[in-house]
Amino acid sequence: MTASRRSHLQSVYAFHERTKHHYDRMARSTGFMDWANQPVPFRRYAGAEAVALPLAASDPAMDYSSLFHPDPPPAAPLTKPTVAAFLERALGLSAWKSLGGDRWALRINPSSGNLHPTEAYLLLARVDGLTDGLYHYNPEIHALEQRLILPSATGAMLAANQKSPVFMVALSSVVWREAWKYGERAFRYCQHDVGHALAALSFSARLLGWRIQALSGVDEDGLGRLLGFDRTRWHPLEEETPERILQVTPSTASPARPSLSPEVVDAVAAAPIQGHPDQLSPECRRWEIIHEVAAATRQAAVDETPWGPPPVRPDPQAAMGIHAAEVIRRRRSAVAYDHRGRMERDTFLQLITRTLPAPDCPPFDVAPDRPRISLLLFVHRVVGLAPGLYIFIRHPPHRDSLRNKCDPAFSWQPAAADLPLYLLRAGDCRAIAADLACWQEIAGAGVFALAMLAEFRLTLRDAPWRYRRLFWEAGLIGQVLYLEAEARGYRGTGIGCYLDDPVHALLGIDDHDWQDLYHFTVGLPLEDPRLQTYPPYAHRPKAERA
Repeated sequence: MTASRRSHLQSVYAFHERTKHHYDRMARSTGFMDWANQPVPFRRYAGAEAVALPLAASDPAMDYSSLFHPDPPPAAPLTKPTVAAFLERALGLSAWKSLGGDRWALRINPSSGNLHPTEAYLLLARVDGLTDGLYHYNPEIHALEQRLILPSATGAMLAANQKSPVFMVALSSVVWREAWKYGERAFRYCQHDVGHALAALSFSARLLGWRIQALSGVDEDGLGRLLGFDRTRWHPLEEETPERILQVTPSTASPARPSLSPEVVDAVAAAPIQGHPDQLSPECRRWEIIHEVAAATRQAAVDETPWGPPPVRPDPQAAMGIHAAEVIRRRRSAVAYDHRGRMERDTFLQLITRTLPAPDCPPFDVAPDRPRISLLLFVHRVVGLAPGLYIFIRHPPHRDSLRNKCDPAFSWQPAAADLPLYLLRAGDCRAIAADLACWQEIAGAGVFALAMLAEFRLTLRDAPWRYRRLFWEAGLIGQVLYLEAEARGYRGTGIGCYLDDPVHALLGIDDHDWQDLYHFTVGLPLEDPRLQTYPPYAHRPKAERA
């Protein structure tokens, strides 16, 4: 390992340790809600032409279960209306809520604290109805803000490089949006949200029969240049961090991993940029350790790790009689659960089965790596399954690794004939689930809760930049759980506040081989009757809402 890589790895470990929550202390934050500097929830580029996108007149009649099937539907063409529909069902608004004098937007893609640090950019060439160029997606008005126009020769080069019309989507993070509320732990939550957004993009692409794949050959600096970030006049501490770029193509295209050559990056980066980002907050606070870990996890231009033989998944589940787009649009986070809620064992098993990865099925077709996460389950009220502590193995080698690390008193009793689900210890674990989730009652009030355990030391050993990707995988799993809960009449909630090392102590883990990265809970939701709900784009002119 080089001295530079060793230094970066030390920075990652230092950040991870410092941003843990404990029984006697929490990770550093401001300690209060600085409402005067609350970031604006939508980024706009002043001076950039806004290209209004049409709203979808209807949604595909695809059954929800087909989202996870390896065989996609017939591919829609790449046009302005289909690109618009893709964005609307992946990153657009899902509703507006109001309570008293407050009003806020909900979005298709989940976000920690509904703060939405994730921004999206499109690079388009030869897409019918849209000028070749780079665009920022503004979900508030469902429009593309044109940041640069590609010269004809560059557009031709890009299209020739990909041998088809080109549609690329890139994600970035505005870390300040999360740091405003969560302080030093914000970097973790930004990465969760990248994973949420990646999953939302994957599911939306499947609705249109499109293939979505990560682009190789572009490092973080190259991606920043491609997106014009090096030429953007950011307001202090409001800059964006490039995260990931993907290519979207009709599913009939070659499954080979696409790449982007340095020559294409240089050609796009040579085009003049336009538009200036609006200021998000009057004042921002710098959290030095976030900048250190961001630098330590800068992503190199490396190919993805080959999956190898995929894990065995049960046969695809039967049609559920509910449209996939309906589930995607109505996804919400629960704020409270009915303590009387129950779930049947078969429903529970079907739900967790969806988290098993397959590289050719959404959303794990955009996973950056082989599976690195397995699930610790706190089962509360599943009819036909004893309450207790369980573990669900998402990658076969995890079983022996975790068993060797965990308390030897655990039984590891198989709990399902055809699934890698094991009972560790029977008993009521509602109180401990709530305590470990920063004393949040919702973690003990649902039908089950879980913690996502990541293969930590092995993953980071030679690649500190994979720290971000561990959280991306957690976010992918989280979005699956959100949709699964919604489709089956329940509701999910992601929990980023949890007591890291007390979770490890519960299992008997005393080193960094495995680390807890995200919590989640599912239950029967209790609705707040005071909340008013409004359509997502009622503020757009009526003609545009056809």
